[in-house]
Amino acid sequence: MQYREVMIVFLRGAIRIDPGKFANAATKWAAPNWATANRGMESIMRATLIFWIIIFAFGVLVGERYGLPGWTTSLTNRGFEAAEGLLGRAGEPIPAAEDNGAEPEAAEASPAPQTLPPASSSQGGADANADLRINDAGLQIIKDSEGLRLEAYNLGGQWLIGYGHSRTARSGMKITEAQAEALLREDVKDAEDGVRRKVTVPVNRNQFSAMVSLAYNLGVGGFGRSTVLSALNEGDYNGAADAFLNHNKAGGKVNEHLTHRREKERDLFLAPA
Repeated sequence: MQYREVMIVFLRGAIRIDPGKFANAATKWAAPNWATANRGMESIMRATLIFWIIIFAFGVLVGERYGLPGWTTSLTNRGFEAAEGLLGRAGEPIPAAEDNGAEPEAAEASPAPQTLPPASSSQGGADANADLRINDAGLQIIKDSEGLRLEAYNLGGQWLIGYGHSRTARSGMKITEAQAEALLREDVKDAEDGVRRKVTVPVNRNQFSAMVSLAYNLGVGGFGRSTVLSALNEGDYNGAADAFLNHNKAGGKVNEHLTHRREKERDLFLAPA
């Protein structure tokens, strides 16, 4: 044990330990105000330290830990603990003394936490929009624009059915109006997810639904490049509304049908929710 080695060196005269220094260190540790420490405590600490040094030396030299009965071993162990505590604390900084018994200054209050802006979700987009879904007004714009076809038809080499549904459409396929409604609500989920992901400012249900109609028409990628989205994410809601009218071209030319659809979407975007 390290204290045994230290004590053997001590007893051989290789080092000299001044009990007064140990007592002073112990007193400094015990008294927070060194300038007004009780002198009687210093004497008690000095005597206590000398006592434990004697027990310490006795245990090292002849102990049955070192060879002594149990009660002596117990005293020796306590001596080790006392010496370790005093030596360890002697190197700790001494608390600053208080001047003339004055009350210590109160700790400076921590600044109040700052209010942070609403966080965005880990998948992108504003958290305030997480529960939004397209409303009936938005769905009606899509229905009016796409038109209802209960039998599959080919447009530009692609089979479509219902309100422009393509994923499961095939030649000769027929559906009911209720099935067309269900397919539309299923198809529109991709557009809803895309709008929620890309819009980084809070919007109301009408604004959301107008943008879902636009994304359903342009595709989520096209919506991501739209002037509607860029203006909105900069906080320019009126500019975003007017930007719907920019997306009314087909083949580089203004399309009357698209112009009419964009006007409906803009009106819904501006309608109070």
